Amino acid sequence: MFRRAKSVVGLDIGSSQVKAVELKASGKVFKVAAFATESVPADSIVDGAIIDADAVVGAIRRLFEKDKTFKAKEVCASLSGNTVIVKKITLPVMTETELRDSIHWEAEQYIPFDIQDVNLDYQILTKPGADAGSSMDVLLVAAKKERISDYTNVITQAGRVPVVVDVDAFALQNAYEANYGLPAGQTVVLLNAGASAVNINVIQGDQSIFTRDISIGGNAYTEAIQKELGLSFEVAEQLKKGVPVDGATYEDAQPVVRAVTENILLEIQKTLEFFKATAGVERIDAVMLSGGLSQVDGFSEALADRINVAVDYFDPFKAIGWDPKKLGGREAVEASATAAVAVGLALRQAGDR
Repeated sequence: MFRRAKSVVGLDIGSSQVKAVELKASGKVFKVAAFATESVPADSIVDGAIIDADAVVGAIRRLFEKDKTFKAKEVCASLSGNTVIVKKITLPVMTETELRDSIHWEAEQYIPFDIQDVNLDYQILTKPGADAGSSMDVLLVAAKKERISDYTNVITQAGRVPVVVDVDAFALQNAYEANYGLPAGQTVVLLNAGASAVNINVIQGDQSIFTRDISIGGNAYTEAIQKELGLSFEVAEQLKKGVPVDGATYEDAQPVVRAVTENILLEIQKTLEFFKATAGVERIDAVMLSGGLSQVDGFSEALADRINVAVDYFDPFKAIGWDPKKLGGREAVEASATAAVAVGLALRQAGDR
């Protein structure tokens, strides 16, 4: 982890914000060398699909133009949503060479897209020994080539060089390992609740055993407040954050907020119940919550009550140095809620699988 050739910028391209982090190795720890965010115009990215490429390119350009502290030109980005498939499969024991030669044929049975339309990667989860039996577990990951191209194109047009495309759920896992280690014998849910989606990655030790993206997020609050109170999207967004606006108070929005929270909690609960039933896992030890939705009043407490599991805020700077003097006076707590994916991406380097 610490013998890095050179750093990359972790660029989390979200539907409401672009977040960028650059890390610098300092001894056996990392420090934040640069951090910035920039708003993305509404509806420029919908369900992970880039609808208005020019608007996204503009947001990325503005981010790097206003913050000259970024040194690296190479960028690591990530994807999520229904064009990304992550699945654990069981195959007969074979060598890595045999697996590499046969993985596309094996993947055709599990990928609901034409195999020619996806980029494919995999990781052997179980290293079979002499007594391991006749099968092995493999983590299979596939993403639509078109979606990858859309993201790498906007990065290139913004003047940066895309070198790695990751998956949001795995970026979360990288950030978690760097800050918290990997507690043995525990089942931990990494839950990143953003503007348009909730990314869930369940890990045991160093392995991801379940991932799912739920297509609902913080924008659902804004849209519901907009509809119920007759406000513009921008004004509803301010009211959602507790900022007073003309014609409505935060108290007016509370019934709407509670209703949307209930819908999101129901989807999370169903997902975790499905995981436990299919994975044969009886209990979840902890939930680490990140993303803009984590800042919605009462959300973390309501989640803990609903799933009966301790919910803690995911601090992506718990073990990564943050010096306010070198970061424009900004404190880590101001950035921590929405920076987890970007931090995980910044831990990557060119050439990573």
